Amino acid sequence: MATLPKSVIIVGGSIAGLLHGVYLKRNGTNVTILEQDANAIRSSHNAGICFGPSVQEFLRLYDDTGIQSCQPGVITRLAYRQNLYWKDANIVRHLTSWGLLYRILRANFDGFPSEAVTPPPVPRTGDGKGRYLSGKKVTSLQKTEDGVVVSFVGEDGMEESFMADLVIGADGLHSTVRSLVQAPMVKEYSGYISWRGTVCEADVSPGTAGYFQDRTVLGLLKGTYIVCYIIPPDAASFVPGTRLINWVWYCNLPETPETNLEELLTDSNGHVHTNTVPSGLVRPEVWKAHLAEMLPLIPAPFAELFAKTENPFVTKVNDALCSKATFLDGRVLLVGDALSTFRPHFAVATEQAARHCLGLGRVWKGEMTLELWEKEAVHYAIKMWLGSRVIGAGLLRGWSEFLFFAWEYVMFFTMSKIGV
Repeated sequence: MATLPKSVIIVGGSIAGLLHGVYLKRNGTNVTILEQDANAIRSSHNAGICFGPSVQEFLRLYDDTGIQSCQPGVITRLAYRQNLYWKDANIVRHLTSWGLLYRILRANFDGFPSEAVTPPPVPRTGDGKGRYLSGKKVTSLQKTEDGVVVSFVGEDGMEESFMADLVIGADGLHSTVRSLVQAPMVKEYSGYISWRGTVCEADVSPGTAGYFQDRTVLGLLKGTYIVCYIIPPDAASFVPGTRLINWVWYCNLPETPETNLEELLTDSNGHVHTNTVPSGLVRPEVWKAHLAEMLPLIPAPFAELFAKTENPFVTKVNDALCSKATFLDGRVLLVGDALSTFRPHFAVATEQAARHCLGLGRVWKGEMTLELWEKEAVHYAIKMWLGSRVIGAGLLRGWSEFLFFAWEYVMFFTMSKIGV
């Protein structure tokens, strides 16, 4: 499809789906987002994300809220074992919270008001219509002469169908669209998990708050590592003392009977989760047992964050990679994590989604073909997928796995250079 579609259904109402929804709406397309989560606004878990140049460019062009969207660029500090000031690196990142970016995009897409964006911006002249429908689980896709029929089931069990010129699968790691089109893919558990949480700056000691001020901090330990940085709360406050110190703690946990991964993913209600036990549902005894084992090894500023986190959440670190992004003669596309989910060490998931969106804009403007967009999207996906595996193996998994993934990474670039 080389021209801008008049109607689009996007499956998945998270960041990737909203980026594409806002772009299409701004260019006059009528867009319906089908989100499986029944809540009117998605839970953020106070998770942090990183901005790349594509995200910044997208917001410059299409965000009309006028509010600050991220923490300005900050340097990166490396702590090695107990040496808290081992090295400062000139790696600059723009940081924000998932919840704030979600609220900004929702305000632009369907005028959703929130504590961050009050009131939402008025539509631009020439905007299409944006609908965000929660609690809709897609069950089938059928290509016709006029477009694609998307069938879905609501919370009440009623089946409905919509037709659109184009369907975009932006429904993440466990993508329904990807399954329905039988996309060729590989999917793998990494062998490690991530604990995540936030603590308000005002709730930690001045020394700890100062240590994490205006920088990303990586704590490199034996067989585990920690990433910390400051983000705004979902309400968009960037005032020191009101912000959150966001942390991610990676720990090895192979999927074996001895490690009992299923036990970790069983929440306080007895439900076993596939991937993430949400904030507030992690069983207290599981978190306390982990802290009791690990805190004696953790430097003081990190240990204080963990001890003062009330509702952490835990996630299996998976990755997934598709070798194809277009289906049904270009009427169905996979974008964001639905196309490829990286281990999060590069923090480029949001950047990838924005790249996909801006790239499709070039297709619809006639500046590149859909085939070239797919080729570039898949090439970027393979590069980041391989690179994130190298980093994860080097920091967590040991030399043999690191060398294997590094060899794959080198071979990919070598073959790319010679045109294979």
